Amino acid sequence: MASKKIETLKKQSGFTIVELLIVIVVIGILAAITIVAYSGITNRANATKAQTNGANVQKVVESYNADLGVYPTLAQLNGYTAGIARIPTGITVAATALSGTNGLTNILYIPKGTTGGCIIWWDFGATTPVAKPIYAGDAVGTNLTTTCT
Repeated sequence: MASKKIETLKKQSGFTIVELLIVIVVIGILAAITIVAYSGITNRANATKAQTNGANVQKVVESYNADLGVYPTLAQLNGYTAGIARIPTGITVAATALSGTNGLTNILYIPKGTTGGCIIWWDFGATTPVAKPIYAGDAVGTNLTTTCT
């Protein structure tokens, strides 16, 4: 009786090497799909955050204009605390790209005299980040790096 049990245990076997390789390949494919999908989601989330930060700066610029009748310079914008709208904490507004920043919280503001300005944010949805404008007042154009006209 005991010898029959030993023989049946010897006949039972585990997974074959082919079965194990198939499972490993399937897990690898699923992992690759997940990594690619996660990367795309992260880029879209970063682009949305940067665009929202740019829109927030635009609202402050427009609020400044509504309060004082002119569009601010960069120094006036950064020092603006009289109105309801303020630049949210964590957003840096500058005239040029700050070195060492990730582009999510660094927003460029290029004033166009007292008639408007251009707010530039970075779109991370593209293969490489691309500067995108949001206009305030009469500012329109394509030269985003210097005059925004």
